[in-house]
Amino acid sequence: MEILSFLKPKKKKRFVSENDFIANQDKQFRLSIESLVQLRDGGVEEEDELKIDYFFYTDTLEKSEKLEGKIQKLGYIVNHGTASHDKSLFVVSGRTTAMKMMHETLREWIGEMCELGYQYDCSFDNWKIVEESK
Repeated sequence: MEILSFLKPKKKKRFVSENDFIANQDKQFRLSIESLVQLRDGGVEEEDELKIDYFFYTDTLEKSEKLEGKIQKLGYIVNHGTASHDKSLFVVSGRTTAMKMMHETLREWIGEMCELGYQYDCSFDNWKIVEESK
């Protein structure tokens, strides 16, 4: 036991733990299957291209700004701000470019978003496929 341990700088606690990251990624993969089943029922085929609205949450403005910058480089619409439901959180949200509604494509995109969120200590919280009105 170190007597002066209180003098050491405290390690900042992550907003997204590794366990939370893994659990969230599994949840998002399951949701992708459900979403694709609903799309097929609605007549959307694998070759159809749709955009996706996405949402990340984090606990500092700096993290949200860094994630926003990275997402801009992907060519997506993106913005950040204070979360409306909790003023202590920051949201990064936007819309992707159009992508094929294939299982492999959606799974790869979800994996990328989860990894990106974890890299910037943000939670990839939610996404929704934007169905175009025909």
